[in-house]
Amino acid sequence: PWTFRPANGRADTGHVTLQTEIPAATQVGDYDVLVVADEADEFGAYLEGRTALPRTVAGTQGLVATGWSAVDEEWGATQLQERFHKQAGRWMLPSDYAAWLAVRSVGEAATRLHSLDPTAIAKYLRSDDFLLAGFKGQGLSFRPWDGQMRQPILIAGPRLLVSSSPQPGFLHQRTPLDTLGIDLEESTCKF
Repeated sequence: PWTFRPANGRADTGHVTLQTEIPAATQVGDYDVLVVADEADEFGAYLEGRTALPRTVAGTQGLVATGWSAVDEEWGATQLQERFHKQAGRWMLPSDYAAWLAVRSVGEAATRLHSLDPTAIAKYLRSDDFLLAGFKGQGLSFRPWDGQMRQPILIAGPRLLVSSSPQPGFLHQRTPLDTLGIDLEESTCKF
């Protein structure tokens, strides 16, 4: 096993040590993706481009699957990012986007229904009639069986958007967005 010493990367010729240690530590057979769990941000940044096999690095470093990313510039997302940055003085985080979606969903439902009745709004949010523009290239909606928002998941690196899932070709009887997450027949969560 590899015992990372944080000072190695910053020492004179530290990159040489890392170029030897990381390939040796990642020579564990064939794999498609190296998933990194480095919440303390101590070693993960050193892995990309240094593994024994030329593989994608994902997790806390490298590619991440996320609800929102500052690097997303498609589907009008740049305009949302800029408006948020102007108001908050920073770029939008996934938690900011989730909060924005929650407030916007309730606001849209109340506006379309011309009602402030919470029961009517909740029912409408889970209906087939509700669709929300969320700057992700397709309408977002809520699953009626568990209340989870159906939305594309962004696959992003630190500087660019790589992809948006669901990937083409995955079919579903209701919506391609239901290929992500727990489906109706498998869910134990019921509203």
